[in-house]
Amino acid sequence: MTIPPLRPDREHGIDPAKAAEMTRRHRGEATAAAARTPEDGAIGGLFSKRAVLALLSRPDAEFLRYYFARDDEGRRALVLVAADLNGNDLLDGGTSTLDRHWPCPPYCPEEASVLRG
Repeated sequence: MTIPPLRPDREHGIDPAKAAEMTRRHRGEATAAAARTPEDGAIGGLFSKRAVLALLSRPDAEFLRYYFARDDEGRRALVLVAADLNGNDLLDGGTSTLDRHWPCPPYCPEEASVLRG
């Protein structure tokens, strides 16, 4: 299988209604039978702007990659890392990866959001 080249100018935006459908599917609410109580962090989480911009401030950073992970207690986590133009993880020097996000739940938006459900 040939993998298409990475394009830093790719449009990543999607319609909020489509995003809501995708997050609803992840939460298992597509059907009543699939509904479940999410564990901490099962819906999403927050990273600070400062931390993300610092991660991407490297001159060779072209992308932000995420990895699904589990923390020491087995809770869901995301690990973020900057990647270069070829998609290689930039792991050398300083803080090169992020986690320690604020998980949702419990840090979910107080205002209604179609993405949270």
